[in-house]
Amino acid sequence: MTVRVTLKEDSKHIRREYKTHARAIGALGRWFNNNKGIAILYQPGQEPVVYKGKHELPAQKVKSRTNFYRTKAWRELRLSVLLTSDGRCKICGSSSEKGAMLHIDHIKPRSLYPELALEKSNLQVLCEDCNIAKSNKDS
Repeated sequence: MTVRVTLKEDSKHIRREYKTHARAIGALGRWFNNNKGIAILYQPGQEPVVYKGKHELPAQKVKSRTNFYRTKAWRELRLSVLLTSDGRCKICGSSSEKGAMLHIDHIKPRSLYPELALEKSNLQVLCEDCNIAKSNKDS
C-alpha cells in the first residue's frame, strides 16, 4: 500500500509517497514542526484527510528506545552463559585462546521469538564469524 501526501504552504506544493500510514503520519509531524500550511493524506480506498496542524494528527505508539543488549537482565544472563560454556564456538570450535571473539547467540532469533530473548536454553556461544554468518532465518 502506498500512502500519498500533498503538503501545501503558501503557493508551494510538495508531493511525497510513503510505504505505510504510520510513516506518513510521522513525516507529517516532523513537517508541521517547521512549517505552516496544510497536509492532505491520500490512502487507497479512502477519502483524503486534511490536516491543518500537528495537533490534528492521529496519536502514534512510541517505540521503546531501550537497547536490549544494555539491560541488566541480558548482561547477567550473557555472563552466566559464558561462564558455564566450554569457551568454544558451538559451530566451528574456535576459542578465545585462539583469538576468536565469542558472542552469545539466540538460537531462535529475537526478531521472530521475542518471548525467548531471556531464555537460557535458547542461547549458545558462537564466534564472531559464525554469529555474523548466521541470519535470523537460521536456528
